[in-house]
Parts: sequence; C-alpha cells; structure tokens
Amino acid sequence: MKVYALQLLLLVAVLAAPCTTVCRASGAGPPPPPQCDPLALRPCAAAVIDGARPSGECCAKVREQEPCLCRYSRNPGLTRYINSREGRRIAAVCRVRRLRC
Repeated sequence: MKVYALQLLLLVAVLAAPCTTVCRASGAGPPPPPQCDPLALRPCAAAVIDGARPSGECCAKVREQEPCLCRYSRNPGLTRYINSREGRRIAAVCRVRRLRC
C-alpha cells in the first residue's frame, strides 16, 4: 500500500512539473496546437500506474495532447511514463500514432 501511495504521489509531482507552453494564433493558417499541459493527462494515472484500461476521458486527453507528447518524452521527469510499456499501450488503445520525435 505504501509503494502504491508513493508511486501515485510521484506521478502527481512529476505531472505538476513546469512543462507548459503558450501557443499564439497568427490569424492565418491552421489553428494553434493545444496548450501543452502534462497535468491534462491526469485521467490516465490509473492506466499508467495500475495497468488499467484507459478510460474514454484518458484517450480524449491523450489525443488532445498528442502534439506535445514528443516534448514530454524528452522531459527527464516525464519520459519514464511516456516511453514506458504502459505509455505505449495507452497510445495503442487510444489510437494515437506512434511517436516520431
């Protein structure tokens, strides 16, 4: 039980790390990507930690944050979650294309 609580606490701390970017619209061209916010992936915590099946909300957030996943994979605090076996499984279940960073 202590290990689970420690893992959950670690995940929350890592996801709370400052890793945001502000995207501005230029008025022309494609719409800007969503704001990169790793905290938006909190609905996926159970899938990452426990190996549970990703929820619909988790998949929606992963798809929304897809343009930011390469950035997250290079972040030392997030890479072990994004590049883990569970992270790849979540991407496959949620039908997110394979990362090509």
